[in-house]
Amino acid sequence: MMFDVYLYVYDLSFGMARTLGSTFLGKHIEGIWHTSVVVHNKEYFYGGHGISCCPPGGTELRQPIRKVYMGQTKITENDLCQYLERLAVTQFRGGDYRLFDHNCNTFSNHLVGHLTSKQIPAYILDLPDEVASTPLGAALKPALNRLSAGLNNVPQFGLQQSSTKDTNNHSLEEIEHLFRPIFFDEPLPSDIQSHRIHLYWSTDGHNTNRADYAAAIAEAIVNEDSIERITPEHYCLLDLGSLETMDQCLAVCELFRLAIWRIPSLLTAMLTDPNGYLHHLAESKLPTSRPHEMLDLYASMAKLLCNCLGLSHNWPVSADQELHLSLAPVLHICLLLLDHENHRLKQDSNARGAIVLPEHRQIGLALAHNMALCSWLSCDEAMELTIYLIHLAVIQDKSYKQPIEAIYLMRAIYFLVVRFPVLADFARAYNLSGCLTAVLNEITDDASTVVEPARHESSPVHNDTSMDYLIVARLLDYLTVNAGDAV
Repeated sequence: MMFDVYLYVYDLSFGMARTLGSTFLGKHIEGIWHTSVVVHNKEYFYGGHGISCCPPGGTELRQPIRKVYMGQTKITENDLCQYLERLAVTQFRGGDYRLFDHNCNTFSNHLVGHLTSKQIPAYILDLPDEVASTPLGAALKPALNRLSAGLNNVPQFGLQQSSTKDTNNHSLEEIEHLFRPIFFDEPLPSDIQSHRIHLYWSTDGHNTNRADYAAAIAEAIVNEDSIERITPEHYCLLDLGSLETMDQCLAVCELFRLAIWRIPSLLTAMLTDPNGYLHHLAESKLPTSRPHEMLDLYASMAKLLCNCLGLSHNWPVSADQELHLSLAPVLHICLLLLDHENHRLKQDSNARGAIVLPEHRQIGLALAHNMALCSWLSCDEAMELTIYLIHLAVIQDKSYKQPIEAIYLMRAIYFLVVRFPVLADFARAYNLSGCLTAVLNEITDDASTVVEPARHESSPVHNDTSMDYLIVARLLDYLTVNAGDAV
């Protein structure tokens, strides 16, 4: 009997090597490769703790960026285990691991050769020699050492979140005490008032019902004692794919954005609605293919989602996994508004590209801020979000160093690296400290007040320069004081 053999390929830089390779190396590279071998429905890999195995995709890196079919082997699982036991005490002991010349790829190449008499791709084997002597290699070495070694610690789980407190008073409890979610509570535009909302819908019976639903929500926003007028049948408005125009979609997002902020109990009812309209909002099919219109609608959806995440941050409902909003599609909207190259709108060959405006970016950063506070944010989502936020802080243009955007950005990064300490190594590797120092200098030189979207009245408003200084100083302190923990 023959058994399939696959090489799993991961990028330890999470796309940053591709973005920054030319800057640091003077040449384009696709990634910093980690590999493993999958055979007999197990994933085998090597790191600082020796040879380990787990179910395929079970390391903290989760799913690989590619799976390379290497052929078949006749070696049984029992014979393979005996062979690996010998390797574990001879050629591939944990203490012999060296990041650049005796690493996971060395092991994968050896094991693939034993199983199939083939070698793994040359672009993987040749990369260490190209990277080791460069500024990028030197900068990434602590982060990659820690992450590579850590793969063996708990291979069946993802990134471990930090304990409630650490030795330097950077804790989840302190974050929840000092910082609050961001809310968008600006009044409704005049054309979405209850007496004018019908103008967005035509006069046939089906649309008349929807217009009545929208008018009832607008009325409830003005008169909070009319909350009983909003029933589960009104939630169908959130099925944006069933609406006819962009104006209708924008009006619905604006109505629910302000309604749940004014009437928080409405959010609980919507999260428990068996039809799940709110749960599917971020995946809605939109009634337009024009990129600029789609961006505006995603921004409006993001403000509604921002309020949803903010209000559910410390609620008992947050402990019930069935009531959580799925964050994967929310993350897509967030990164789309931040102009992430892998999340941009797909363009028709004849269509003009959508331009991400400053207001889109600000809303995207606010959504990132509230996502970073979500207790159910997964390790995969945290990795993708953090790596791109660090990229924005260090590489992007000066617009991200304007006060309100910089503070949202720094807060989100701070929340994430405290919750997932291994991600702090990437911040150090890309010299985020230099960016923080520049921001501190700007805050010191500019005493102007930062005005944020107003918050729910039960949440204290922190919008002065001292709070701006606090978050940047705390992030810089965390990266500096905890730097000694890196491998």
